[in-house]
Amino acid sequence: MKLNIKWFSITTLIIGTVPMLILFVWCSINNFGIDIVRLFESIHPNGGLSIIEHIDGSIMARIPGIVINTMYAALDSLIAGFAFSALYNFFISISEKNKSND
Repeated sequence: MKLNIKWFSITTLIIGTVPMLILFVWCSINNFGIDIVRLFESIHPNGGLSIIEHIDGSIMARIPGIVINTMYAALDSLIAGFAFSALYNFFISISEKNKSND
């Protein structure tokens, strides 16, 4: 059975983005998970709107960082879901061809 690439990608986008959004907001409120957010921000450029850089400021100063990091998490999840489902369908089609040739 092949996967629907579009819907699998959208599902992984939702499943991957919502927990990261919760983590970013939670980190902004009480500094929980700051090392994970620091690691995430080290591999994604944020143009000086980092959550970590504004951790001592107000919550309003951290909102642009939350939005940018959430967009990066969404894009990463979408790409990962697309790549996984496309590779899965590719290998399933090869497997089905080998079964039909036997």
